[in-house]
Amino acid sequence: MKRILALALFVCLGSSCFAQLTPEQKQVDFMALAGLYDKNYGPYQWKIQAFGYDLLNLAPWLAEVNASTDDLSFYDVCVRYVASLNDFHDEYILPSSYEAFLPFTADIYDGKVLVDSIDTSALDPKVYTFQVGDELVSVNGASVGDLITQLAPYAVNGRGNPVSTNRLAVATILDRFQGYYTYASDIKPGDIATVEIKSSGKIKSYAIPWGFFGIPLTSEGPVPDPATMSPTTPLQAAGGEKRLHRNLRERFRFEQNRWGVWAGAPAPPEVRSVPGYMAPLEKLHNMSYAKPGHELAGGLSPFDSMMPLFNTPAGYQPRLGSAATDEFLSGTFPAGKATIGFIRIPSFEPMSIRNALQQFQTEMTFFEQNTSGLVIDVMANGGGNGCYTNDLMQSLFSKSFRSLGFDLRATEYWLQVFENSLINAEIAGDLIATKLYTNYIQEIQQALAVNRGNTGQVPLCTDSLTYLPAKDDKGKHIGYTRPILVLTDNFTGSAAEIFSATLQDNHRATVYGVRTSGGGGNVVEFAKNATSYSEGTARVTLSLARRTTTITTAGLPSASLIENIGVQPDVLADYQTKDNLLHGGQTFVNGFIKVISDLIATGKP
Repeated sequence: MKRILALALFVCLGSSCFAQLTPEQKQVDFMALAGLYDKNYGPYQWKIQAFGYDLLNLAPWLAEVNASTDDLSFYDVCVRYVASLNDFHDEYILPSSYEAFLPFTADIYDGKVLVDSIDTSALDPKVYTFQVGDELVSVNGASVGDLITQLAPYAVNGRGNPVSTNRLAVATILDRFQGYYTYASDIKPGDIATVEIKSSGKIKSYAIPWGFFGIPLTSEGPVPDPATMSPTTPLQAAGGEKRLHRNLRERFRFEQNRWGVWAGAPAPPEVRSVPGYMAPLEKLHNMSYAKPGHELAGGLSPFDSMMPLFNTPAGYQPRLGSAATDEFLSGTFPAGKATIGFIRIPSFEPMSIRNALQQFQTEMTFFEQNTSGLVIDVMANGGGNGCYTNDLMQSLFSKSFRSLGFDLRATEYWLQVFENSLINAEIAGDLIATKLYTNYIQEIQQALAVNRGNTGQVPLCTDSLTYLPAKDDKGKHIGYTRPILVLTDNFTGSAAEIFSATLQDNHRATVYGVRTSGGGGNVVEFAKNATSYSEGTARVTLSLARRTTTITTAGLPSASLIENIGVQPDVLADYQTKDNLLHGGQTFVNGFIKVISDLIATGKP
């Protein structure tokens, strides 16, 4: 799996080997975690229907909690408990940025685990003679097949789709980020990995040093138990060896010099200016993958690259993508006598929503005047703001369209939030917001009358599920009207799936690729307070996105959902082949050029 590797820098001398949590503290924390999901998790009934998994069947998990011998084994119970939901959005994340990694990456191509990038600054090609396209066979004596099975629960951002799970499990073989993988701290400075790689039919063994970053988490303690403390018990400073770490500025400088890129913290996305009574809804607009340690560059993240996975088509003429303020990569390329527009949407969480909407509208206006068809690339787009997603789509329709509704998990929290917002909307004289919150309150009240009730379909952005096409100040339509092809893969997730599904349901675009990630809802992060003593972070899906079409997927019940089912392509084309890996995706590109050319020829909208 191609990505910028974390820097080979170990910044911890010694380890955090302090006291462990008490059995009572572990039980309290685990029950708090279970309660968090019990109260807030929207897809609860769907997971029972789809997988037979009931998150409230706590007996086996509590037995594991009671049997845990240290803090890491307790953390691991929490991680696997949430992972068992098989949810793209939901995970329990440890309070650690520690990372142990090998200086090459791999992914699954044609059903085999193949090397797909090598850091030659760390691995001398004269010594480490394997190449991109060679097969990874084993690491430290364990076969990749066994490792994929072992590491599947830690495939954060891949649990909604079994293919995505396996691909991120492969990434975890070579990159142990402790925020996701509990036992990353088992790998220590000076450790050497024995790696077997098959090249030209022969298996060769290599001794490769692990690289490191961060401070390993080995225990959470000491955490004084209130029940054992008297009012006069002094609070003493924790002991242990001195631990050193570089500051972030030094780390970023090191990384920039090494890789020639800035891989530090991105600027925070623009915050929309909205009335105070509309602000609570912003919490419901997050439809994106987990990004723990936003200030760090570590972890496994195949998402949101500006560049496509494939080489651009022959004759490609670039437009956007080279300037720091560009939110998209765009251009045109010839296909026979036709000119095709191309735009890559790397993320639905732009640096500036205002700038992104303006750029997108400008590109659609240009493409309408200068192209016969459009290819939109949302491969490895991990989602973002669901409302921004709908805003973009207004420039792709010539008539009104229906967006997706959401079944929201009803709680007293949302009832109080919406009641307060309704009062303030009425005071402000905002009739649209008043109508919106009145509807929310009615839905919440009805759902609260049912055990673990969800609302019916509600809009999360406006007072209606119907959107109008983009128009100028004179009321003239300014959106794109020609055929559209949308490119998807296993890492097209969350808001990117909302985008693809809406276009597909409204018969506005043809989807080319493979089944998407299966992240169908909005997610709220309970950072550092999901479990009080152990300081874990939990992400919880609050809702279920509802499509207008019932979808059938092998191994799952038919339903009008994106959750786990994903978006099914109209034209199946898997990028994950050795041929595409070695030739810049040329076969994949030729395939989508043919499909968009056929759409143009038939006049299909």
